[in-house]
Amino acid sequence: MSEKLERQNEVIISLLARSALGVRAISKIVCSGKRNPQAYLTAYNSLDGIAGVTELAKIAKVAQPTMSLTLQSWEEQGIIYNSGSDTKPQYHRLLHLPRWKPDKEESK
Repeated sequence: MSEKLERQNEVIISLLARSALGVRAISKIVCSGKRNPQAYLTAYNSLDGIAGVTELAKIAKVAQPTMSLTLQSWEEQGIIYNSGSDTKPQYHRLLHLPRWKPDKEESK
């Protein structure tokens, strides 16, 4: 696929995610209840189809099995997609998320 077409697809997916789920809802799924939400946010924003699970685990500062479970959960919740295979996943984010700011209730 050409780079231009690939970029157009990314923009369309991002726009659909914003209108269907919203940035706040996706951010909540990624960060809420996490010990280090910024690290998970960085890992989510690193989902470009190239970074592997081990690399993402290092970014999120968690063990590889924890990251695998997190990625499976995110995929089930529809905030990432796998363009690879089950044996060699290539995870992509729906959109780039801004810095996490917890709700007032979450920061208590």
